[in-house]
Amino acid sequence: MDMGRCIAACLDCHRTCLATIQHCLTKGGHHAEQAHIRLMMDCAQICATSADFMIRGSEHHPHLCAECAEICRQCAEDCEGHPGSDDAMRACAAACRACAEECATMARPR
Repeated sequence: MDMGRCIAACLDCHRTCLATIQHCLTKGGHHAEQAHIRLMMDCAQICATSADFMIRGSEHHPHLCAECAEICRQCAEDCEGHPGSDDAMRACAAACRACAEECATMARPR
């Protein structure tokens, strides 16, 4: 397990979700739907929190990473399946999937 890779994936996903939120709000319409924006906000926040827990060596990081993986998977599916999904949303989905994979690895017992 490489905690550094997981931290990097979490921080990348956090940054990408925040940028995609701005993209969606600018586009408006269905891109700016409340549930879609809320899920991306949840994803960005859990990614930042998971990275924080790993950086400071918290013993609680495995169960936080498990939750992060679940939310990242949901966000990826939502971005890919959203009507009018574009390059920004596909990039967000890819960052979410990469983070989900890394966090799922960190969540497994050692």
